[in-house]
Amino acid sequence: MRVETLLAACFAAGAFAVSNPHKRAPKKAVARSTPETLPLTKRETSSYLTPKTKKFAVNGTGIPLVNFDIGESYAGTLSINNNASNENQLFFWFFPSDNPAASDEITIWLNGGPGCSSLDGLLQEHGPFLWQSGTYAPQPNPFSWTNLTNMIYIDQPIGTGLSPAAKGAPAKIKNEADVAKQFAGFWKNFMTTFNMTGSKVYITGESYAGQYIPYIASYMLDQNDTDYYNVKGIQINDPSIGLDEVLIYAPAVTALNYFAPVFALNDTFMTQINQRADQCGYFDFMEEALTFPPKGKFTAPNVTAPGCEVWDDIVTAAIYVNPCFNIYHLTDYCPFLWDELGFPSLGDGPNNYFNRSDVQKALHAPPTDYTICGDPTLFEEGDPSPPSSFEALPSVIERTNNVIVGSGLLDYLLLTNGTLMALNNMTWNGKQGFSQDPMNSADFFTPYNPSIGFVIEETENQPIPATPVGLVGGGGLLGKTHTERGLTWVTVDLAGHEIPQYVPGAAYRQLEFLLGRIKSLSQIGDFTTQHGNYTGTVPPNPYYGPTATASAAKQFWA
Repeated sequence: MRVETLLAACFAAGAFAVSNPHKRAPKKAVARSTPETLPLTKRETSSYLTPKTKKFAVNGTGIPLVNFDIGESYAGTLSINNNASNENQLFFWFFPSDNPAASDEITIWLNGGPGCSSLDGLLQEHGPFLWQSGTYAPQPNPFSWTNLTNMIYIDQPIGTGLSPAAKGAPAKIKNEADVAKQFAGFWKNFMTTFNMTGSKVYITGESYAGQYIPYIASYMLDQNDTDYYNVKGIQINDPSIGLDEVLIYAPAVTALNYFAPVFALNDTFMTQINQRADQCGYFDFMEEALTFPPKGKFTAPNVTAPGCEVWDDIVTAAIYVNPCFNIYHLTDYCPFLWDELGFPSLGDGPNNYFNRSDVQKALHAPPTDYTICGDPTLFEEGDPSPPSSFEALPSVIERTNNVIVGSGLLDYLLLTNGTLMALNNMTWNGKQGFSQDPMNSADFFTPYNPSIGFVIEETENQPIPATPVGLVGGGGLLGKTHTERGLTWVTVDLAGHEIPQYVPGAAYRQLEFLLGRIKSLSQIGDFTTQHGNYTGTVPPNPYYGPTATASAAKQFWA
């Protein structure tokens, strides 16, 4: 969601409002080497290409401006109910995986907003091809989630992205119950069309999808129908799961103090904003809300009291100092990076890839005035549904015992401590909150990409490395993780609001855990995939790989 819209929404937040979100010394230059990349694996035959699905098949070599084959995929729209002629339809882009472990599963990705297109997640986070900020053309993605599982990106609810509402009788969304029912109707049609009934279903997303997904998953589980709604787990990163008072305002000054050198605000402002936070009771509230185990339920502070809208004033002050301050990734500075979608690093992009008529035609999408985040008619009077952490999220935890909540530490919209406090006030599987501090628990380990050697070589040989963006991702001990009673908490140190965009290897590892491919997020070892466009293996040594130990890794990388 755009910053100006977000700020307005924060001012108008109601009692049940949930946040509406939305980046050495010079050496003599030498000849540049080129890292090895492997082509995407192609399947000889496909069980998904049938007379019913043929009309959805996408030409992998015919995607405008993409000069390589993206592989097998299917795209188009399907009705939100059992009436196939209903013009209220949701757009999807489905990518089958070549991973044998994915044969009986499918993973859904949803962006948030509300009203933001899930094609953002595809193009800029973890799709088979990426066109990220600061890159001049699309490129294959070595961290594509399709290497792990069958992936589907869905624009929902009606009115989002390439899912326009019917002109004569548009579907109305008043609350999360409407969202869930609409989505479930579409999903049944998709599972039938692609003959995937009985498959395990995982739902992933970020931001306001932290509100969508628990409600959708809970509704699906309520149907008691594993042919279509066999939900086995969910993953929500930097999620809207609670009240703005808890997620944004209460932890705002503490986060500012922690990142003070990055914000670079003057001493007078820092003194005054800390005094205001203290007077508003934010520090006392955080001390209570971050006690493990919690002593009982706690009440959110009053953000409407005079002087207590501290987050808004911090963002304004930050923009005075750094006009390119980015709430989604607080370490960004000017200039903005050019962005094909104009989000999140530009308010209005010079281009709009999915608004091109040739792109929409290639994807079998209806002619649409596409915007990455739009539809002012969605929740016109706000979303009246309680935050997902009140009921929907604990219900899903209890029925799947497989829920991941992730947080990027550089997100200044939905802050890490805010998310943790919302979870600590939640009761699931018979107890409230966490029994111990998740931020002082196990280290979150992400395997090293072998192409990191190329980056080191480039950096050693010249001051400006030539590594293509997206080719590699950081590895090592990248955060903290803790699991209790079916809920896993994980932080990513260098990530902002969109974890897969900033630290793709960490997001990839989280998905491996959600799918049950690894036992924990703290285990040391390689990624489970060594095929397709991911090049994979690393030489065995005590610091990473099958023979590594956590103590050796911590000692080496300390």
